[in-house]
Amino acid sequence: MKMSHRFFISAGTLAIRIAFLSAAFVPVTGQAQTSGAATWTPPKATYSPPRTPWGDPDLQGVWDYQSRIPMQRPAQFKDKPTLTEAELAQLAKTPPNQDSCGVGTRQDVACTPEQLADIGAYNEFWNNRNFLADNRTSLIVDPPDGRFPPMMPEAQKRQAEIQKTIGTFDRQRYDSWEDFPTVTRCIAEHTPNGPQGYNSGTLITQSPGWIVMFRERLDTRIIPLDKRPHIDDHIRQWNGDSRGWFEGNTLVVETTNFTDKQIIGGGAGSTIPTGIPFGNIRLIERWVPVGAKRMNYYATITDAKTWTKPWTFMLPWERDNTYQLYEYACHEANIGILNSLRGERLLEQKAAEAAAKGALANDQTSGGLIGATEAAIRSKLGEPKAVDYNGARWTYETADGVFVLYLFFAEGKVKIATPNDLPLNAVKRR
Repeated sequence: MKMSHRFFISAGTLAIRIAFLSAAFVPVTGQAQTSGAATWTPPKATYSPPRTPWGDPDLQGVWDYQSRIPMQRPAQFKDKPTLTEAELAQLAKTPPNQDSCGVGTRQDVACTPEQLADIGAYNEFWNNRNFLADNRTSLIVDPPDGRFPPMMPEAQKRQAEIQKTIGTFDRQRYDSWEDFPTVTRCIAEHTPNGPQGYNSGTLITQSPGWIVMFRERLDTRIIPLDKRPHIDDHIRQWNGDSRGWFEGNTLVVETTNFTDKQIIGGGAGSTIPTGIPFGNIRLIERWVPVGAKRMNYYATITDAKTWTKPWTFMLPWERDNTYQLYEYACHEANIGILNSLRGERLLEQKAAEAAAKGALANDQTSGGLIGATEAAIRSKLGEPKAVDYNGARWTYETADGVFVLYLFFAEGKVKIATPNDLPLNAVKRR
């Protein structure tokens, strides 16, 4: 099963995907969750939006929220919360998924083999980019360093166990259709929404006591505004149980009762790091109108069993009534899942045949390493750059420093290689 290299670029790149979430954490000693972000409120806005006939702030219309800003601040911007206009202009010169030999690789465009190998999931000319003006270096606004707070020790163990089973953001192990994230299965997009590269429009409509958000990708959120109690804690939903109200001009929505069976595995709209169950999360969302065509959307995530304190990100929303919402024709029987499962079975068969012969598969890509022992990997690739998760994950770099290869072990053999289509001659030996 071939997968695009584009999704394995290092976490320092400012890109529309939030691909570096799964590597965002550092071990910490046990701490109780502290106050601060739990009562965090957005800056006050001076703009006063028009009112509905029944007196609520009128937020109706189509809104979009494409962004190139990463969820957490890259290390090179440690003490730099914002970019200058010149730096932002430089960043804008390189669109995400830009082919190195042109905007899109067409029949009459001459490209080198290296450039052809660098083509992303979609050629850029298929995309309709409308990035909102934003010169921040992270979407996270609290903690002030723009980084995720540390994880609780038990949460780190839970995440490591999940990752040993299903893999990482970049590459999951597909034992069945249940190993795919809900957006891939066409069940639900993640809440809260992060930036999306396409199908990112949201139509807001209002009526007395209710607000409805028609999300172009899969979901419609119907939210009562009377502060009624949440449903019974034993009743769980893919996108939780939402209750809303207005505080002045700000729409506030509290969501609980997320299903604990939804394990985030990535995706364009993913905001929660890989391997975090949703069940314990309490989400507070705030839509703050700051202009006739702009709202600032804040999401505060609290889970005392996972993070040492709550954290908040802000994503600008922009009104665009020329945006055409499309039917997101997604269904669980789509061929992507079928092909991924078929590819997984073929990889397992190849690995089993090679293991039976006592050798690595005759495959000079990283997928051929599946089933290999630790000794065979050392003989083939040399010593790993890093070993973590109690020896379950080995990390190798490529000679050009662009990609990272992760090998996940269970019972002394490689179970997952991510990416699985990396040429082995590109791996840097140590």
